[in-house]
Amino acid sequence: MKRTYKASLSPMQQKKMFHLSLLLVVLFLLMIVFAPGKGLLFLRKQKMQVDALHAEKQELVEKNNALREEINRVKTDVNYLEQVARGQHGLLKKDEMVFDFSPKERNKRE
Repeated sequence: MKRTYKASLSPMQQKKMFHLSLLLVVLFLLMIVFAPGKGLLFLRKQKMQVDALHAEKQELVEKNNALREEINRVKTDVNYLEQVARGQHGLLKKDEMVFDFSPKERNKRE
């Protein structure tokens, strides 16, 4: 049987191999962080967008619930319906009059 011996690397070759390995590791880490569409920075931006959308959704759900309550109140509460009609639409009951005591605009001549 023949014996084969592994040739060991010279110190210069070991140094080059170390630098090459280090370069590959650094490039791999940079690829993980900055890869377009897959990197950590992209994923962080996506997470921030998802969080913002969740917050917006929660606000819309709360607003929707408030509107549902108001609709239900308008359908069932006569006093509230009258209040809305008077306040927002300026409606009056039969035989009611409105007196406007707000100050008149002064003439611009003064």
